[in-house]
Amino acid sequence: MAKKKILSVLSHTEYGNLEDSDIGLFASAFAPVAGSQVTILLAGDAVNYGVRGQEGTGIEIAGGKVQPGFLIETDIRSVQQANIPVYAFTEDLAERGIEASELVEGIETISRKEYGRFVDRFDTVWNW
Repeated sequence: MAKKKILSVLSHTEYGNLEDSDIGLFASAFAPVAGSQVTILLAGDAVNYGVRGQEGTGIEIAGGKVQPGFLIETDIRSVQQANIPVYAFTEDLAERGIEASELVEGIETISRKEYGRFVDRFDTVWNW
């Protein structure tokens, strides 16, 4: 039986959340364990996840540190190491002033114009 191909589209960043990871990114990381092949697409505000050097530790609420914090770049690199490709929309990066050279190594960019052909490669699309 062929592996189910899943496109996991993250379109917004987690905010107001005390979890230590983005739920869409977290769930996507476990799909290969269930025998599925996952690809992550960063869209909208979630393209910010792809920028090198980010981490969400040191966050304080009412004077108390939120631990362990959201290790954004570490999470992106972890899914890549699990053979989960990561893509980002070129237009969404440009809209936010993010250059491709600022992205975590290995993140590929695609144009929204390519999205129709791109999404046809998958059996299921998850939107987060």
